[in-house]
Amino acid sequence: MARTLDKIRQSVVKVLAQSDAADYDQPWQTEGVVSSVGSGFIVSTKRGPRVLTNAHVVENQVFIELQRHSQAANYVAEVEGVGHECDLALLTVADKGFFAKATPIAVGDLPTLGEQVSVLGYPIGGDRLSVTRGVVSRIEMTSYAQSQRRLLSVQIDAAINAGNSGGPVVGKNGKLVGVAFQAFDEAENIGYMIGAPVVRHFLKDMDDGRFDGFPDLGVVTQDLTSAAHRSWLGLPPKQQGGVLINDVVYRGSAWGCLQRGDVLLKLATTPVSSDGNVKFRKDERIHFSYLVAQHHVGEKLRVTYWRDGEVRTCDLLLEPPQYLVPEDRYDVKPTYLFYGGLLFVPLSRDYLKTWGEDWWSEAPPKLVSIYENGVYKSSRQQVVILQAVLADPVNQGYHDLESEVVTRVQGKRIRHLRHLMKTVERTQEKFVRFDLDDGRTVVLERAAVKKRQAAILKGFGIPRDRSDDLRG
Repeated sequence: MARTLDKIRQSVVKVLAQSDAADYDQPWQTEGVVSSVGSGFIVSTKRGPRVLTNAHVVENQVFIELQRHSQAANYVAEVEGVGHECDLALLTVADKGFFAKATPIAVGDLPTLGEQVSVLGYPIGGDRLSVTRGVVSRIEMTSYAQSQRRLLSVQIDAAINAGNSGGPVVGKNGKLVGVAFQAFDEAENIGYMIGAPVVRHFLKDMDDGRFDGFPDLGVVTQDLTSAAHRSWLGLPPKQQGGVLINDVVYRGSAWGCLQRGDVLLKLATTPVSSDGNVKFRKDERIHFSYLVAQHHVGEKLRVTYWRDGEVRTCDLLLEPPQYLVPEDRYDVKPTYLFYGGLLFVPLSRDYLKTWGEDWWSEAPPKLVSIYENGVYKSSRQQVVILQAVLADPVNQGYHDLESEVVTRVQGKRIRHLRHLMKTVERTQEKFVRFDLDDGRTVVLERAAVKKRQAAILKGFGIPRDRSDDLRG
């Protein structure tokens, strides 16, 4: 193993990144450049050797440098592809000398419980490459901190600290079994790695140079372990498995096939148990979303379900997830619209995080509830928030409003922020009316807004009345 690790070390890379994140408190500006250090390693792709690291190591990047183990030179790198939902990114280096005498690390199989693994990287506490060892203690679907997406992860007891992120985790045969990506702060020596199947999925997805993501079934489900509930649904006693479909996401994978009240019985040929799990490996079970995530966007998946007293099947075209409230977004600028000093934004997890680390208890409860329970529908594809009112005579009387949900404009229920914008721009009425979800109404005089708009923006140092994505 020592000889194998000597060879692997030559393919481990220190990643030095400069990043500039968006400011969701003031969405027309950024928070300022910060520096960070992470780890990565050389892999083989159809387009040649690349460096694989965590997406969170290079999020919102403006400049990236790479340094090979035992070498002094820094090489400029660029992001070729990034999958924030799986927390992985591929980096390219124009100077091919960077890859000289390095053997790409091959992707192996998912380790077994109790198997010993080695973690390589550049954690805090020193500048040299670090190697730690541990054993695999748990394999399951967990929410990735980078995206909150539930994907396969492996818990190990090797130390994973800041700077380890993106480093390879290898088995005794020297093949990659995972990528270090997060730790459990509330306990000692509990770290997590992205499992080899997720890494393999990402690399295959990137074969065409574009990341399409991991598909999602697009349903809200409920376990059916209650015998009374199963009997009420009309399920026969011999039908022991299945989970209840409580909602279907608009334009998701199941849209047009499954519907509320169906019972999902199988994915392809694999039965779904009443607690939502499926057979994984010998004596192991895992949530059924694992089977969906094994596929690629655009592939088909047959589902078997119970409806109206009979078993039916349908072939789904797998799509990426659709969220009413988006999870964390990176490498993009926030969406916003100013009108008469009113700042409108879509509700997102990034916006909720402006309340700090304890945002789930500090942010307005109704917004947190929408984040946790809201479903993407044709009639509501974004939740529009009146974030703040920049004081001006044109909006006098409303200066105390903040973080309010907007439901209608000119009496029309709005689907998303662009819909609100277009409705306001097209109206010829004397007054523009915004209805809030608590029954209150905001009314501005259209001619007065037109006269004061430029002065309001200039007075608060705001360059444009809307974000770039709303200017098209």
